[in-house]
Parts: sequence; C-alpha cells; structure tokens
Amino acid sequence: MKHLIFTRIFFDDKELMKKYLVLTKEILIPSLKSQSCKNFTWVLMIRKEDEVLLKRELDYPFKAVYSLAEFVKYAINNNFEIQTRHDCDDWMSPNYVNAIQNQYNNNIKKWSSFLIQSQPIQRMYHTNEKKKLRAYHNKRCSMHLSLCQKTVTNHINERQHGQMYEITPNVISLGEGFTEWVIHGDNITIKRGNLKTNN
Repeated sequence: MKHLIFTRIFFDDKELMKKYLVLTKEILIPSLKSQSCKNFTWVLMIRKEDEVLLKRELDYPFKAVYSLAEFVKYAINNNFEIQTRHDCDDWMSPNYVNAIQNQYNNNIKKWSSFLIQSQPIQRMYHTNEKKKLRAYHNKRCSMHLSLCQKTVTNHINERQHGQMYEITPNVISLGEGFTEWVIHGDNITIKRGNLKTNN
C-alpha cells in the first residue's frame, strides 16, 4: 500500500511560522525519523515562497504542495490508500505508522474505506504536564486521523477531522500512547478559541 502523512506549514505570518518551525524540528522531525516503518511519504502544504527555507530547515524529505486542490490531486492520482493528517507541532510514537498500516492490512478486506484514529494525550510543552482527553469516537473523530481506502476517491481533508465519519462510518481507534497534542501557547486553534479538551 501507499501511505502519506499530510502536514500544513502554510503561514501568512512568517514570525509565527518561525515559532512553529522550532517545534517542528524539536517534536515532529524526530518523530518521523524514529518510525519503525519508513514506508510513507511526508507531504507538506506550504507557500511556494517558503520552500527553499523549509528544505534548508527541515531535516526530512518532503513532497511540497501549494494548495489543498493540489494535495487532493496528488493524493488521488498517486493512489495513496492511507492518508494520515498530523500537525507540525504534534508528537507521534515510533510505532505509529506501523500500527496504522497493520490496521489497514487487517481491515481492508472487510471495508472498502475506513478511518483509523489515535486517542491523543494533551501535553503542555512548557511544563511537560500530560492530561487525558475525553474519548473520541465514531461520531467525533480525533485530529490524529487516517483515511484508508481500497479505491482512492476521497481525501483526508474533505471534512474537519471531527466530521470525517461523514465520509465513512467505519472508525477504528488505536487507543492512547500513539500521539500527543502539544499545547505551547501559539497554537492557532487555541488562539481562535477552539480549544476543546473536555468535549
């Protein structure tokens, strides 16, 4: 199978992007390098003017796309049966990719499309305090989510992560320990007032 991990580093505010890059280099890049299964492509949605900087700053190969439409075309035309969304400031365990691919292999004969979600732990970046989140379920999907398909017709950004069950009702939960949602003070969703740890 073909597996991509989709990440946005798509900023108008270049000072904010620099803050996120510190976290990407400290948290996500080591996570990608540590994966026990290396069979995946990292796809970054970026602004074209940032590509040279990002290739210099990020010590991991990536495929650049410059718009959501370009991502959709790339994912579908290249038949990526597994599409995983993962923010540039979040952590994944070394066996995360392997766990996703094992679930794909175990279930693709049963369902033509399904979702695999991790139950993230919330980690406070500055104190390293960790907090359990209310359980995600098949009608409220986690932000750490993979779309699996036998025939690739949909994409992982087709809905907000919480509503991706509208694409397919089949949802597998990996449980805790695979990902962490890192809270660091510059989180865009929190600045928008979207921090929902108890919903």
